Amino acid sequence: MTLMLASACQKGPALSKHSEVSTFETPSLGPIGSDRLGVLLDQVPVYAGSSKNAPRLGFLHAGTELPRSSKNAVTPDCEKGWYQLAPRGYVCADEGISLNLDHPTLKAMALRPELEKPLPYVYGKLVQSAPVYEKTHIGKALEPGVKVSGRLSRGSGVAIVGSWTAPDESKEPIFLGLRMNGQFVATRDLAPAPESQFQGVRLGEGGEDLPLAFVVRRGVSAFRWTAAGPQKARDLEYHERLSLTGRYRSSAGHQYWALPDDLWVRHQDVTMIHKRGELPEFAKDDQKWIDVSVITGIMVLYEGTRPVYATLASVGRDRLGDPKTTASTERGTFRVVSKQITRRAAPETTGPALEDAPWALELESGQWLTASPLHDRFGIENTDGDIEVSPRDGAFVWNWATPNLPQGWHGVQIQPGDPVTLVNIRK
Repeated sequence: MTLMLASACQKGPALSKHSEVSTFETPSLGPIGSDRLGVLLDQVPVYAGSSKNAPRLGFLHAGTELPRSSKNAVTPDCEKGWYQLAPRGYVCADEGISLNLDHPTLKAMALRPELEKPLPYVYGKLVQSAPVYEKTHIGKALEPGVKVSGRLSRGSGVAIVGSWTAPDESKEPIFLGLRMNGQFVATRDLAPAPESQFQGVRLGEGGEDLPLAFVVRRGVSAFRWTAAGPQKARDLEYHERLSLTGRYRSSAGHQYWALPDDLWVRHQDVTMIHKRGELPEFAKDDQKWIDVSVITGIMVLYEGTRPVYATLASVGRDRLGDPKTTASTERGTFRVVSKQITRRAAPETTGPALEDAPWALELESGQWLTASPLHDRFGIENTDGDIEVSPRDGAFVWNWATPNLPQGWHGVQIQPGDPVTLVNIRK
């Protein structure tokens, strides 16, 4: 197994940070059809023109094969030449591009993300602090093997895109899971990620209507009202969705909300989502925007004034603290500036981390909205400041939000003139 998975993006996947440029060429390099190219590196940038000074439009991931132009254009900053992609963009063959579709890296990283499923890849969770391995050669015979190159904390999550059995320095064979960056973890150190089954609900056009509620505590009940007051009628499941009539009443200092089946739920056992009385000025026409409350943990997707989806999110565990000094989610209205199938954990991250968070939307504030397959604390503050939703919610939001990801790309950066999705984070 031969892997070439360094990154050609010198500053990693921070797509919203690209150089200012004046002019660059956008040559037509012939038809884009049956000719294909393969991607060998972890992240290969796609440029707006045939120059490394051109804005970056997005990036490709190792193992991808894409149609390319029949011709290329050699420039001083790209000796092997630029190839044109559909529907737009150029890649430099110097930066991890191969025309040999039998290259071992393409075979090893051939697993493609499943964009129609709750998670694009299989995820594992480390059951203990464990070494990370990279490919090397062992012994005098220089046999293929692995060596320790780092460690991951217990509880960290990783996407697994392949498998291999190889010896380490002790020459004992290890069953390995291949990570997206070309490194390995031993399968003995992994358990399947728990992957919450929770999912929000579509609103309107045959779906649910507001108000509604989600159960956010375990071991709670719905009540039937009797002459003696509320009496337990049935158990409620954690994250169960409840339709509400809007009626309420009180007993013994507790407020209860009415359900359509004449049962009642206590206010403190649920998170309610009401119709907003006043909407932001930008809520007009078909403008897509996401409304997030850091106090209640609710998230509602809107198209103009119309709510189309409601769910729960995890926000910064310090809620209303200073996001510069505490684990709090910064409040304000921010554009979504990039969309990525997965987002790599920051190198400076300490402790357990989700190494390749799925369904990633980057906000212009530097915060991220991603899915997490590692917990089910949705509707409860739980993160270092980013916003996390369940895998099923993440897939829905990611596919609904702009910018749109070109087929075969791993990440895309918003460009001037593209439709914008806004994220409104409030108390």
